[in-house]
Amino acid sequence: MDQSLFDPNAVDRWHDDGWCVLEGLIPTGEVDAAREALAPYYPAPSKPASSMPSHAGPPADPSISTQSANSREGTFDLSWDAPKPMFPFAEMALNQLVVHPRLIALAEELLGTDQIRLYQGLASAKYSEGPQDYEQLLHVDYGNHTLVVPRTDMGYQHLELFVYLSDVTSETAATRMVSRRLTADIPVERTYLSFTDYAPLYESEVPASGPAGSVLAYRPDVFHRGTSLSAEGSVRYLLHVAYKPVATDWLGYQSWPAAAEGAPWHRFVSEATLRQLTVLGFPEPGHPYWTDETLNGVAARYPRLDMTPWRTIEA
Repeated sequence: MDQSLFDPNAVDRWHDDGWCVLEGLIPTGEVDAAREALAPYYPAPSKPASSMPSHAGPPADPSISTQSANSREGTFDLSWDAPKPMFPFAEMALNQLVVHPRLIALAEELLGTDQIRLYQGLASAKYSEGPQDYEQLLHVDYGNHTLVVPRTDMGYQHLELFVYLSDVTSETAATRMVSRRLTADIPVERTYLSFTDYAPLYESEVPASGPAGSVLAYRPDVFHRGTSLSAEGSVRYLLHVAYKPVATDWLGYQSWPAAAEGAPWHRFVSEATLRQLTVLGFPEPGHPYWTDETLNGVAARYPRLDMTPWRTIEA
């Protein structure tokens, strides 16, 4: 792991406050390619959302799974509570960011282990124009990420990441964050906080601003909230990515085997690295799963996958 990738002050802030923004983590060219790849899902801000129908999106494509595009059978719902496009995407530029080597290294650093799994990959957009109201109460995310409650020591934490595909400022819906140091006394079962009962926390919130290519990292026990865009004609593009330690069956969001029959999955596998596959749950080389039969079977299922790393260990 390249420790120079990560500002030690930001890492300390994640441990102490529960969140941090790492600027410039994703190279500009890769961010630009990913933002262009969002065009089939979300229109550019040059076409204000208020001038569009309530649904917009790419034409139907029978070769693309519903796991990837959700609504490519016709139109895509732009309302915030609509199903969001999911990994694996039809567009490799988006897939490569979800399992970007720098995100994997960051997850290893913050979770304190190299035994990690990806469990979420989504895309989203917010618009300044249109009927959507993005203002939220301060809340924690664990309600739909775990069957139980967060445990804060190493080996049990999970990591949520927002990958900024556009500049994110206070005027373009930067998520408002509250330090864990200010919320330690809040009962764990209280996942949403009212404006009146917790007014001092709303006064203490900080916008997680950063230019495109930045990554917001936060823990599931951190209170935060979404906001609306105040800059006229603006849009905020994000990838939502989450990692967890292995052997934490109570944590989850998406199921990769459920996506494995679609064409986007097969395209992704044909270009993925060994490490990208193992963070999705592919058995590592040398795992007892691998036999002559399974090696040959996986090679037949994925003809473009280089099986050398697995066969070398087996030999």
